[in-house]
Amino acid sequence: MNILQFARRYKRLIIFGFGLTFFSSFGQTYLISLYVPGFLQEFGISNAYFGTLYSLATLGSAFTLVWVGSKIDVIPLKQYALTVAGGLILSTILIAASHWIWMLFLGLFGVRLFGQGLCGHTANTAMARYFNAMRGRALSISNLGFSIGEAVLPITITTLLGVFSWRMGWIYISFFILLFLPALILAALGKNPLDHAEEGVREHLTKSIDESGSKWRRRLVLMDYRLYLLLPGSFASPFLLTGFFLYQTQLAMFKEWDIEILASAFVAFAVSKSAASVISGPFIDRYKACRIFPFFLLPLFAGLLLLLVYSHPGIAFVYMFLAGVSMGIVPNVTTALYAELYGTANLGSIRSMMSMFMVISTAISPALFGFLLDTGFSFEFIIQGSIVFVLISVFLAIFIYREAGNTLS
Repeated sequence: MNILQFARRYKRLIIFGFGLTFFSSFGQTYLISLYVPGFLQEFGISNAYFGTLYSLATLGSAFTLVWVGSKIDVIPLKQYALTVAGGLILSTILIAASHWIWMLFLGLFGVRLFGQGLCGHTANTAMARYFNAMRGRALSISNLGFSIGEAVLPITITTLLGVFSWRMGWIYISFFILLFLPALILAALGKNPLDHAEEGVREHLTKSIDESGSKWRRRLVLMDYRLYLLLPGSFASPFLLTGFFLYQTQLAMFKEWDIEILASAFVAFAVSKSAASVISGPFIDRYKACRIFPFFLLPLFAGLLLLLVYSHPGIAFVYMFLAGVSMGIVPNVTTALYAELYGTANLGSIRSMMSMFMVISTAISPALFGFLLDTGFSFEFIIQGSIVFVLISVFLAIFIYREAGNTLS
């Protein structure tokens, strides 16, 4: 079954996953950043003040996600997804109605939790749980919602902000989510999501609960040495690229490029990320995530190496293209890997914990990169350190290949 046949056969769950990853965009930094000038002017605050506020909201949402995200293991999927949608709608309304800084903080906390955190978490957990042999295909198509959101929404929001105020923009966002997301969830899931799942999954879920449901809880996962072998690889791409993207102006100055070069290179990043997301799914199904996991960072490694050695402006596009390949694969291969190692019975609990670690890592990298630049280290040093970090991550991941690969073979 090719990927188009698969999408038609399981269109309900695929639409559900794609829709949630798309709507997660309303809690993503790239979209919220468009409203920052309006926030600064309205509340009379500085960039540093807002940055601190946003970091606190992000970290708060990450720690909350550990508890709220685990509830997907015990609450029916439709009820859980509708609750996430309701939380996202209320959060966008709160931002639109903000007249005090504490209201803005709560609104940002909400969109980061329900949007950036729980929408993607719900989609990926559902894809991993309701698909088994074709889990990779399900994740690859579902996660295209992230890329479509990145491609469509910034242009749309920028256009709206040229006509309406930031407050009216958030009102339109809340109405858009209210109009489409609950209806999509209800229509896609029907009475019982298992009715639309891959054949044999009902028996697979029962087996998972019997054999691993009582075993792989978060406490035991934290005691499992394999967790610490896969952690660096799981977060290397978002951790490093958050820092590189945030300080792209400094990177352009170091390479003596016009900043427009790097901005244009984001097209290459978006294209390769989308393509890698789709292509990686069938490979995960065929070879299993544990066998692919040690190698998905190699494109990022190659991109960073080229960035270090060469200064021709064309390298910006090659670097961004290769970085996009790794970023496109990472949500598919990591979610599938968690399911392969620890089963699906407690996948929501485990994945929410991993999401917390990821968000914390992306909160650390801007501070780390900024500290290094402020203390006199050049971007050459940062690139060299990033290459070493990726190599260490790949080396540790090889042990995942050996341990889990032997188990699956």
